[in-house]
Amino acid sequence: MNKVTFKVATSPEDILSAQKVRFEVFTEEQGFPRELDLDGDDERSFHVLAYAENNPEPIASGRLTINIDEGVLSRIAVKKQFRGMSLGKQVVMRLEEIAKEKNVRALSLSPHSYLEKFYSDLGYQTQEGTKQISKYTLLKMKKNI
Repeated sequence: MNKVTFKVATSPEDILSAQKVRFEVFTEEQGFPRELDLDGDDERSFHVLAYAENNPEPIASGRLTINIDEGVLSRIAVKKQFRGMSLGKQVVMRLEEIAKEKNVRALSLSPHSYLEKFYSDLGYQTQEGTKQISKYTLLKMKKNI
């Protein structure tokens, strides 16, 4: 794969594309219940999509939901065959840029426990408390921006 481009969702079709990436990663691959992914926040959130050159379907996506001056990063998903290429990091960084533009002061997220180092390396600090969903333990992490 040569070139990856990123875009912010601007249409309902873009949001559907992000949901397709999430369905493949979270529901089909990881066994998360679909209804937990479709929480009703997509329409009021910002979505970043990553596209491989010559591929009309996105290969990664992520979501930022803003509540006053705090944001929640969620639904960071990279299709299996495109992992290990820093796409997750790039999606997070682009969501952080949007948050800064919108005067967000802090970001939180609830990643899988096995992703703790990934997010720590991006400046997120683990908070107290975990949540169990299916066979996965989710952490609470936060970053001031």
